[in-house]
This record gives sequence, C-alpha cells and structure tokens, in this order.
Amino acid sequence: MELFDWGWLIVIYLFFGGLGAGAYFVSGLATYLGDATTYRSIARWGAYLAPFPIIIGSGLLIFDLFRPWNFYRLFLTIEFTSPMSIGSWILMAFTGVSLANAFLWLPRETKERLFSRKWLKRWKGLFDWSWAVGTQARLRSIFAALGLPLSAGVALYTGILLGAIPARPFWNTPMLAQLFLFSGISTGVAAVIVLTAFTREHALTGDQDAKLLYTLDILLICLEILIIVPFLLHAYLATASIQNSLHLILGGPYTFLFWGVVVCLGLLIPLLVEIYEIYPMLFKKHMHHSRALEVMSGILVLVGGLTLRYVFVFGGQLSAFDPKVASLGLGMP
Repeated sequence: MELFDWGWLIVIYLFFGGLGAGAYFVSGLATYLGDATTYRSIARWGAYLAPFPIIIGSGLLIFDLFRPWNFYRLFLTIEFTSPMSIGSWILMAFTGVSLANAFLWLPRETKERLFSRKWLKRWKGLFDWSWAVGTQARLRSIFAALGLPLSAGVALYTGILLGAIPARPFWNTPMLAQLFLFSGISTGVAAVIVLTAFTREHALTGDQDAKLLYTLDILLICLEILIIVPFLLHAYLATASIQNSLHLILGGPYTFLFWGVVVCLGLLIPLLVEIYEIYPMLFKKHMHHSRALEVMSGILVLVGGLTLRYVFVFGGQLSAFDPKVASLGLGMP
C-alpha cells in the first residue's frame, strides 16, 4: 500500500511557499541595505509579491487534505516534534507579517482610498498614525527584521517536510532542506527580477537594482550547485536503499528533468546569463543590462525551481527501502 499520494497540489504549494519566502527575503534585505531611493523598487515589489504565493499555496495544501474543513485542528496545539505542526504555525505567522509589510509599502493615496470605504472607515484611526514618513520607515525596518528569519524558516520548512519522512529514501537526507532553502529564495529573487523589469523605477535604478538581484541570485545558484554535489555523495555513501534511489535521476525516469531542466536550464544557463550581465560592473563600467536576458534568466530559474519540486515530490514517492529492511520494521515500501 502506498503511504503517500501527493500530486501537483503539493508541488505547487512547495514552489509557491519557497517563492513567497524568497520574495520577502530579498525585500527585507533591500530594506536594510537601501535608503529612501536605493533598492526601493526591490523592497516594494518584493513586499507586494510575498504574501500571495503563500496564501495560494496554503489554500492548495488545505484543499489537498482528506478532510480540508478540519485544517483548523493544526492550530489548536503545537507539537515541537512534528514538522507539520511547527511549519503550520510558521506559515501562519509569515502570512500575517507579510500582509502587514505589504500594507506598509502601499502609497499613501492608496491607503486613503482603501480606508475611505464605508466598511473600513471605523478602522482608519488604528492605522493612520503609521502613515507618517519617519514612522513608516521605522516600521518597514522592524517588519524586515521580523520577516527575514520567518522567510528563511518557511523556505527551509518546505524541504524539512519531505526530509522528515524516513519511509522514502530519496527524501531522507539533511541536504534536501538546504537545497529547498536556497532554491526557494532564488525563485523569489527571480520573480522580483521579472517583476521589476517592467516597473517605472527600473529605468532610473536598473543598474543598482540588477546588481543586487544578480549578485544574490548568483550566490544562491552556486550554493544550490554546491548542495547537489554533497547530496549525491551522501546518498552514494549511505544505505543501499538510498543509493538505489539515486537511479531516479541517474538513468531513471527523472534523469532528463533533473539534469536537463533543473540543472542546465534552471541553474547553469541563468548563472551564465547573470554573470555576463553583471561582470562589466567589476571594471567600473555599465552593465550590459538587456531586459530580454533579465526576464529570460528569471523565468528559467522559476521553471527550474518548479521542476525541482516536481522531481522530488513525484520521484521520491517511487523510492522505497529494500524489502528486507522494511520487513525488519525499519522502513515501509
């Protein structure tokens, strides 16, 4: 009997969870590194983007439950030994913080129009004190500080959720959580790259914004590549069941998706494009800064991130411990 039957809803949830966390992470980082104008476009659009993938992904996760109307039971208690319980609370906290942070980045005119509606007028007094320029800047810094560890926790949790399940040897490695952490933040950076490429501020701050985004994404892609290597070595040096699970991506049904789409299209090509775009700045020159290449690299990273989760969710369910080991109670086919 199969222990799991996870499909596309879980894949999209894991992808959106990492993307939303990554968008908040780069927004918070830009808030700390920038001032009134520097990196403002990154901080603002990252803040706008962050809550919605998380909300959509969490809704899909609830819908995937056998009895979705009972999801509230997860919040009646907290089990510190349960990744699902801890992750649910982290997701709820992150959703609230990211929504509040997105509200802080709304233009004053938008807030005025929002609270001019009849059903919101009574609440205006609770929030209008935060619209002052100095107060708003301090609050944005506070929420950046709150959201950075939360966003890292959300991105990390998406990998822990799989890695904590010992019945599937393809998932049973500490490298998986780290891979999902770096991949999730990278997809958030890629989404912000694509989003800011079409904003009005991009024409004014394109070089400095792209420098930060490209530098961060190059670092994250390199970390992903460096995690994939020990992931393979760890699996190769582990038990026979974990070694056998590598067949899924080393000659098995997910070989092309992993090496062709995830590694080549989702990591190596964007890495080369971003290095090509940014390297003139090392010599105090202007970037090449092609909007087409900018958007292409971001989209490829997003495709690679989604495919990575597809490979691990669907491929991992095909892996199982050796029947001899399972018969001893150490695993489950």
